[in-house]
Amino acid sequence: MRSYSKICVKSTNPHLTSVVDYGLITLNLGMLVTSIAYFQLNILLPFINVLSTIFLAVAPLLLNTQEYKTQTHVSDGDSFDFIVVGAGSAGCVLANRLTEIGNWSVLLIEAGDDPPLISDSPGLSVLMPMALPDWNYQTLDDGYSSQAQKTRNIHMVRGKMLGASSGVHYMYYVRGNKADYDKWTQLGNPGWDWHNVTHYFKKSEHLLDPVILNGKTSNLHGKNGYMHITRPVWKGRPERYLEAFEEIGNNLLLDTNGIEQIGYSFPSFTIGNNLRQSTAVAFLQPILDRKNLYLLKNTLTRKVIFDNDKTIVGVEVKLSSNKIVTIRAKKEVILSAGALNSPQLLMLSGIGPKDHLDKIGIKTLVNSPNVGKNMQDHALVPVLISGDDNIRSFIEIINVFRNLDKFPTASLLGHIALDKFQTYPDYQATVLPEHRGSILPVFMCKNVFKWNDKVCTSMAKAALKREVAFAVLTLLHPESRGKIELKSSEPEDAPLIHSGFFSDVQDIETFARCVEDYTKVINSSYHKSFEAEIVDLNLDECAKLPFGSHEYWKCYVLNMSGTQFHPVGTCAMGAEGVVDERLRVKGVRGLRVVDASVMPTITSGNTNAPVVMIAEKAADMIKRDNGC
Repeated sequence: MRSYSKICVKSTNPHLTSVVDYGLITLNLGMLVTSIAYFQLNILLPFINVLSTIFLAVAPLLLNTQEYKTQTHVSDGDSFDFIVVGAGSAGCVLANRLTEIGNWSVLLIEAGDDPPLISDSPGLSVLMPMALPDWNYQTLDDGYSSQAQKTRNIHMVRGKMLGASSGVHYMYYVRGNKADYDKWTQLGNPGWDWHNVTHYFKKSEHLLDPVILNGKTSNLHGKNGYMHITRPVWKGRPERYLEAFEEIGNNLLLDTNGIEQIGYSFPSFTIGNNLRQSTAVAFLQPILDRKNLYLLKNTLTRKVIFDNDKTIVGVEVKLSSNKIVTIRAKKEVILSAGALNSPQLLMLSGIGPKDHLDKIGIKTLVNSPNVGKNMQDHALVPVLISGDDNIRSFIEIINVFRNLDKFPTASLLGHIALDKFQTYPDYQATVLPEHRGSILPVFMCKNVFKWNDKVCTSMAKAALKREVAFAVLTLLHPESRGKIELKSSEPEDAPLIHSGFFSDVQDIETFARCVEDYTKVINSSYHKSFEAEIVDLNLDECAKLPFGSHEYWKCYVLNMSGTQFHPVGTCAMGAEGVVDERLRVKGVRGLRVVDASVMPTITSGNTNAPVVMIAEKAADMIKRDNGC
């Protein structure tokens, strides 16, 4: 039995290697040849199948992992001051900040391995999601929502590697709205108001945009944090799209994360020096030489263990050797396994709804009825608007393939309120203005969001004929709630994921109005100049309704609903929640949850930046609560 304080560290290179450069060349050539065939011969879904085959053929060149740290060797009964379960958006931040205290030993446990090199590439990681390590979770088919998905349920992409989902998401850096955090305090969580959380957003941020840093919102940003943030600005057609949104009454914003959020802008990304800023890259790589940081990879945490007084003892894990051991925590265990796995671990440990635990055959330690409940997610639907039929835009394909080490396409981001006097948004529009012949709409359809073949074929035909603005619209504040349940008492069984999409039917009405509001952009002079149209995706479930009618859009959002991969709220903080405002699990001592699951309500936009903020704030609370 050992108490740790030292470890051997290997050096690592954060940049893509020559092997990846070779893979990029191969991939570029394959994509170019296949795209020309697609454009000239009208190959639709078979074209994407060919391209996917090319991607998977070069994947072995791109999936070489980069070793972050030698594996810690543990024996049954070994102890550390802190154990952090999950090396994702929150866990890597916690490992960084807690090891700032030199005499604290911190063990970071991750079920996956080191991240593959491809995950560092902003462009390749977006275009090759099927090649990245994933838990491969699926929601249950409720026979109601998401019926235009190919499998009538949703693939919940969750990264399984150091950095976790921060290594597979789409890198948008969106903090959310002031009202989001003020609401958290109203729900009984003092200290989580906008003023306080802004300090922690700034603490992690290293903004590389000189325009914003010298502008009127500079005081809201940090330039000394670990996580690099950039804001690409695209000229030409993307600017004309922004002007079109402005013409129909929307504000244009310089700073997505500034004083105001309502409007359209060029978004900020967690990208720096052409590298994806996953939390593994941003927060782990710089501290690999800290001797009080220990890393346990390819290790599944099975449950949390307590003594008879409900005080933390440690965790039971299954090592890469398949040996099951107990590792002890002298101070705290922190669950940062995400909104799907953290409630699963609590229930496996006897903390959860007693009726559900009884059904599964797990003895209840703490009857905590809201564990796994309150799940919120950002449902999304695609909306395509046709553009010019200018064949010259096909030349732009070459530029896309030449820049796969960067974000692969122009992007606009809108946060829009249906009530124009409202200061928080109802929906988010992520808009990709694509050239004629672009592969991205159908590729995203088939390989990311996984709508059915008929829908993807309709997207491919539209992109073949004209330029398209491919947008995904997100309902930001759903009233509907899903839940996480256990399938069994076996830790290796995936949890049961009930999306809950549109379980409150008011969300259908609101989301349909959001689609109608967005599509008003076709009335702008820019879109009228080439007779733009909303693309009909030939949805079977809505075929009997007049296309574009309010009833059609209600049917459309119900059946086309996918996810933006933002589940939150399953271990919510608050008076009726699972954890208190300091993220301590109620009913036990020495256990916290720090990840997206603690959000009582979902934020107004992408959730990665808020999770990093939560971890930054939690680290300070943990330090104070342990005498530092």
